[in-house]
Amino acid sequence: MCLVARITANTAMVRKKKLSPSGAKDENGEYHNVHVNLHEDELAVAGLDIGDEVFIRVRDGKIIIQKADTDDVEHEF
Repeated sequence: MCLVARITANTAMVRKKKLSPSGAKDENGEYHNVHVNLHEDELAVAGLDIGDEVFIRVRDGKIIIQKADTDDVEHEF
């Protein structure tokens, strides 16, 4: 999978991340949720701040995170 963020400057950043298990386990001891920690410097490169609302898109082996600005929604990646 690939994590993609909208870049607002001529700066790009790539870091390998782990999908960490999150939430309660089911009756079989399996997790069904994960989380990814993003550092504030990664958010800054993407033009995001802690607490911003985002759209999450999942398609074709990618997870895409985009600021939830309905006036500037990108549909093609």
